Amino acid sequence: MQVQATCLPLTSSLEAGTDAGANEPAARRDDAPAAPVPGPAVEPAEGAGHRGWTAALLAERPSASLREELSRFGVGVGLASLYGLSLGARHGGVSFAHHAAGVPAAMVAVAFVGVPALTIVLTLFDAPLDPPRALSATARAAAATGLVLGGLAPAAALFVVTGGSDLTAALMGLLGLAVGGVVGVGVLLRDLGAALRRDGGLVRLSGATAALVGFAVFAAVLALRVWVETLPMLKGGAS
Repeated sequence: MQVQATCLPLTSSLEAGTDAGANEPAARRDDAPAAPVPGPAVEPAEGAGHRGWTAALLAERPSASLREELSRFGVGVGLASLYGLSLGARHGGVSFAHHAAGVPAAMVAVAFVGVPALTIVLTLFDAPLDPPRALSATARAAAATGLVLGGLAPAAALFVVTGGSDLTAALMGLLGLAVGGVVGVGVLLRDLGAALRRDGGLVRLSGATAALVGFAVFAAVLALRVWVETLPMLKGGAS
């Protein structure tokens, strides 16, 4: 009886201690911060945030300044001059300067004559096109044209130097000019068309589309006219 009486308090204290010990971790879990839930590992994209020079040159810049757009236009003109130098390699001498100046001359003529006229025509249809947007589209088009012509310059130099006749060399040179011009006008029309489609209206959109098509034809005729007058190769002469 004494043994039983002695063991009963010990058993009760052990049970009480067990209950208290079981409650302590619960209280600690309430105070401890919740463990983060594991999720799919996100790996940083390789090369993220770094754009190449070409991508940066052709990228849209909604808040670009006048200086930045003129700088981009100048880069396009400079790259187009490389194509002119390749055309002048057939005769050499002063022909280098004539062709280097004549190739980008058509780009300058379209930019300073055709684009302002197009902007004025579009305002007659109440098109939502402002001068900064037109300037940005023109600079991107010039950059695209320059990149194409600059990339074709080595091949053009090879063809015009090794060509058997002046007519073959002139046709190959004109083909490269046509490719660069089509790319540039396409970029310009796409940028301006995207701005015009934001504000609907069948009549307004139809008139603006007709104006863009007319501008494309005008730009092609004007560029060809400038090239024929300034590029001696297209005349079959050396200077």
